[in-house]
Amino acid sequence: MYPNHNRNQGYQSYGPVEGAYPQQGYQAGPQYAAGGYADSIDTGQGIYEGDLASASVAAFAKKVYVYFASALLTATLASVGGVMAVEHFIATQNISALGTMRILSLVAFFGSFLFVVLTRKAHSPLKTGLLYVFAGACGMMIAPMLTFFMKSGMGMSIVFAFGIATVVWGGLSVYVLATGKDFRGLGGYLFAGILLVLGLILLNIFVPFPDAISRLVMAGILLLFVGYTLYDTSRVTRDYYHANDAVGAALMLFYDFFILFKYILYFLGGSRD
Repeated sequence: MYPNHNRNQGYQSYGPVEGAYPQQGYQAGPQYAAGGYADSIDTGQGIYEGDLASASVAAFAKKVYVYFASALLTATLASVGGVMAVEHFIATQNISALGTMRILSLVAFFGSFLFVVLTRKAHSPLKTGLLYVFAGACGMMIAPMLTFFMKSGMGMSIVFAFGIATVVWGGLSVYVLATGKDFRGLGGYLFAGILLVLGLILLNIFVPFPDAISRLVMAGILLLFVGYTLYDTSRVTRDYYHANDAVGAALMLFYDFFILFKYILYFLGGSRD
């Protein structure tokens, strides 16, 4: 009935079968997930999925945060250049150039964001470059707001907002990475919250909200991106690790930080009114 007594030899074409049952000291990585095996890490020493005790997970996380730091530096330099450009346009009353700068920043922002998020090619040089295009666009987009704060004598509010955002974002990230807790279950609630906020923003275009309602909406956005920081940090050592997508992970973390900084600055500015 089974003329080929060596039929099990065919399994050898699928790669090392022993990878499906990690032994002590085995380091999981993107190639492990690519083989279609379970995406948890268990070396026999109690290491769980996303645990930084795994050398390969720790190396990937380090790469993500190096990308994040360099993107943050890019945004900072772009915002400095943007403030100088805004001041020049205001001094020369070149309002059309200011409008053009804002439109180009928006196009670069959305275009680079969508490309990085939607492309499946994790190692594309273009994808890596667009991370910095996105960060630069964020810096240019916030430049008019920063200029307003400095011209209004509230330059220290920018420093305070950056410090608060760093403490909040950094504290949440360290907490998730240190404890290994998985907040990916928040994804559905956060998406629903984003849809609600977008609806309120569109409604505000036609029906201006009182200041108290506007500040309540801003508080809701801040709360949402506290949740997104927990969610995206959980994905770094799990989803992004198995996809080997350090650039995508860094972009989402940077976006979380950017929104936190921006809306904390809004709150600090409102408290000076």
